[in-house]
Amino acid sequence: MALDRPVQHLLRWWQKRRDRRVERQAWPQWFLLVGRVTHAQRCAPNPLRLTPVQPPADRFWADPFLWFAGPRPYVFVEEYVREIGRGRISVLELDGDLQPCGPAVPVLDEARHLSYPFLFEYQGQLYMVPESARTRRVDLYRCEDFPYRWVRLHSLLAGIEAADATLFEHEGRWWLFCAARLGSARLNESLFAFHADSPLSRHWIPHSGNPLVRSFRCGRPAGRIFEDPAGGLIRPGQDSVPRYGFGIGLYRIETLTPDRYRERCIWRSDGQAAGGWRAMHHMDGQRDLLVMDAQRLLSE
Repeated sequence: MALDRPVQHLLRWWQKRRDRRVERQAWPQWFLLVGRVTHAQRCAPNPLRLTPVQPPADRFWADPFLWFAGPRPYVFVEEYVREIGRGRISVLELDGDLQPCGPAVPVLDEARHLSYPFLFEYQGQLYMVPESARTRRVDLYRCEDFPYRWVRLHSLLAGIEAADATLFEHEGRWWLFCAARLGSARLNESLFAFHADSPLSRHWIPHSGNPLVRSFRCGRPAGRIFEDPAGGLIRPGQDSVPRYGFGIGLYRIETLTPDRYRERCIWRSDGQAAGGWRAMHHMDGQRDLLVMDAQRLLSE
């Protein structure tokens, strides 16, 4: 049964109090889940069939995005090192057994927190749009030497605290979905949309219905929007009740125009139900691979 927003707020407040006590003795660490799936399985994933890929104990890996260079897959992640105290974008090359070929290599390490390294290709060129919400910009980077060298081009959006920007093309328009702290909307409950004639545009038009979604259950993006085998598009969304990143859902986009939006849930799970984990909040697929993240508690 759907919960209204006041009840969602109450559950999150109560859980935060419990989490503070737990986290005094344990550290919440995000790690990866990787495996081979069919396209149909991607629409209703089983995280238990994926293989855990664990980072070193002093850091976490979250928000994974896949990309291929020939036959070899790479995973770009937010790598948060506890000693540094902020996120950076790092990459892992995977071998034939879908295990890292070596340690994660930083590719964007700036004097600000970076996460959610969204990747897309346009006119034969690879781009990245990492999250840097606290700087109130959505910045675009171009790959100059895959996978290690990236150059900042310009800001797609400025003057807005936006998180998890996710770009895709639909019916001749490019769309940018994100969460945003705007008006009374909060990052973990909102879905905003902007559209333009090119993903490189500096001028994005807000959807007339913004925010399209306001719910801690499903608002914030949780990975790449992908095609449904039955037609249409599927949007991953975060479930942040009772805590941030608790679970993930998939939502079939039934209507998307500059003035209208409608979606419906086709699958949902959470970390506890999927594998006994504390949280699970992101997924991405490329070719026959699926990558997700999950969170566990490490004793101090």
